[in-house]
Amino acid sequence: MDPAVVDELERFIAAEGLWRSDDLAALVTRLNGETDELCRALATDLSPLLARTLRGPVSVRLAADIEAVVYPRLWKLMEAVRDGLPVAEQRTRLAVLGGRLAPLVSDDRP
Repeated sequence: MDPAVVDELERFIAAEGLWRSDDLAALVTRLNGETDELCRALATDLSPLLARTLRGPVSVRLAADIEAVVYPRLWKLMEAVRDGLPVAEQRTRLAVLGGRLAPLVSDDRP
C-alpha cells in the first residue's frame, strides 16, 4: 500500500469521515481506483458500511460497535505499512478488519 494512501487514511480518521457518506464514498472510490490489491480489498470491506449508512441512520450503539472495529483495525493496517511489515501481515490485518466489520453492517441487522 502506498504511503500516500496511508496518510489519506489518517486524515480520514482525524476528520471523522466515517459517518459522512460523501467522505466515505470518496474514500471507497479512491481505494477502488488504486492498483494495489490491499487498497481494493479495503474498499471492498468499507463498501457495505457505506451502503449501510446510505440506508438510514445508524443507532448510537451500532455506531460505537463499528468505530470499535474500524478505527483500531485501520491503525493496525497503517502501522503495518509504515513499519514495512510483509504484505502477508498487512493482508492479515486487513482480513481481521473485514471479518469483524462484516457482521456489523450486514443487511440482516436493523
